[in-house]
Amino acid sequence: MNKALNDSFHFERAGLWLKNRAVLAPLTHNMSGAGGDPGQAELDWLVRCARGGFGLLIAAATQVQPGGRCWAGQPALMTDAQQQAFTTLATRVTQAGTLAVVQLHHGGVRALPELNEGAPVGPCELAPGGRYPLGVKGLSEEGILAVVEAFVHAAERAYAAGLHGVELHAAHNFLLCNFLNPLHNQRTDRWGGTLPNRARILIEIIRGIRARLPRTFLVGVRLSPESYAHIQGIELPHQLAVAHLLADEEIDYLHFSMGDSFKAVDGDPDGGSLLGAVQAGLAGRVPLMVAGSIRDAASAQLALAGGADLVAVGTAALGNPDWMTKVSRGLPLLQAPFTATRLEEVGFTASALGYLAGMGVLAPHDAA
Repeated sequence: MNKALNDSFHFERAGLWLKNRAVLAPLTHNMSGAGGDPGQAELDWLVRCARGGFGLLIAAATQVQPGGRCWAGQPALMTDAQQQAFTTLATRVTQAGTLAVVQLHHGGVRALPELNEGAPVGPCELAPGGRYPLGVKGLSEEGILAVVEAFVHAAERAYAAGLHGVELHAAHNFLLCNFLNPLHNQRTDRWGGTLPNRARILIEIIRGIRARLPRTFLVGVRLSPESYAHIQGIELPHQLAVAHLLADEEIDYLHFSMGDSFKAVDGDPDGGSLLGAVQAGLAGRVPLMVAGSIRDAASAQLALAGGADLVAVGTAALGNPDWMTKVSRGLPLLQAPFTATRLEEVGFTASALGYLAGMGVLAPHDAA
């Protein structure tokens, strides 16, 4: 089947339609308050992207539990006031004809001690030193169940706010990824050892959401297909096995954070395509969204032709919140890195510019 970017997309199990296959990727902006209250500038920017034509937007990694914070300006969905902010967002985005989900997140071993109360938590205890100056606290059974409840309760808040679903962040060495990783998760109880045990925390969250909320509420999962940055332990065959466990739970989509959607599989002497391997490995069991190097209409179409059902636009959307409108009309896109002036024009604050400078998104003379 030939897929085009402007084609509508049907989440069959949920009965929801997208007006096109373009998705705003969950992008960290560092514009929320110290306590996680979503900043007005951040909400306004998301609405700008909805009005700019995206069929689906995914709000940035959003904290579900104290202790899991990774960025000073990270939003949260833990209080009534935070829920109300997302209610306003949902109303404005829906008016633009776009569906909105929020990415639910716990930093796990990557949570910053200076933004939380003490050492980060993970599947297992790690001694202080190196990357973890305070060490890592291994979660107890009660602690794991509290994490599960925190994710499920945040999903309930998202539903009450009028959002169309949630995405569970199980990529990039955050908590749910920590549990999946066989090198990080050395537990010998029901939360470790075999793959089904290591995936149990993620599956229990999905089942909890399904038990409490209508089937029309979307549940997606973000995975890393391979090891992330300097972190080892995540390999493609393992992640495809995880994907099949998730497909058994009837998730609505799987979001692979590819880094580069057009790269070869790591360690493949024949240079096989990562996207091709993912598409073949999933065997059509769950809709596939990919993020990574989706910059323009040509790259989006190439990803769709390679097996993706949905394409998530990240860096390119920062300077082009009207990305979908531009590509639909054949208008030129601004190219990254963007000037500070441009990012200010589309609504980014000083705190956001400082963060984006560190990510290499600002033009060099502006980042100085």
